[in-house]
Amino acid sequence: MGSASEMTGQTADRTQQAARSVQESSGQVADTARQAAGKAADTARQTAGQAGDAARQAPGQAMRQTQGNPLAAGLIAFGAGLLTASLLPTSQAEEQAAERAGEAVEPVKQAALESAQQLKEDATQAGRQAAQEVKDTASEAARATKEQAGEQAGHVTEQARRSAQTAAEEARGRTGSPGP
Repeated sequence: MGSASEMTGQTADRTQQAARSVQESSGQVADTARQAAGKAADTARQTAGQAGDAARQAPGQAMRQTQGNPLAAGLIAFGAGLLTASLLPTSQAEEQAAERAGEAVEPVKQAALESAQQLKEDATQAGRQAAQEVKDTASEAARATKEQAGEQAGHVTEQARRSAQTAAEEARGRTGSPGP
């Protein structure tokens, strides 16, 4: 074995190597952490930029999609209004107004239900009348067709009888005439 001073020297060398290795590893870890943090920051900036772009483009895109379609534009505006209203707290005055509106709506609701019932009855009656008219028209057409078919059958029978009579007369005429 070696002397104590040699062992102390070797231990010091190993300690220095370990310290350098730790410093190098620490530097690499720090570099990796900096790179990861930089990438995360870049990604966050890109995502924020994209979200900002989407938010800036949303009104224009909504206008392009609803151009020439006022119903869609109205629905979008209505939805935006509902969203905004849902984010705001209700006031006591709004609650009282909603209560009064609910009381005022009841007669209108009842009148609308009565009107809907009357419309249903009227539509049912109109449907029955239309069905009866179609049935009557079909019956009349069937009767007229039957009559015409009967008349045509009579004509065909009469023509067949005449043709048979003519053929019989011609046949008698040939048998009664002198042959060549």
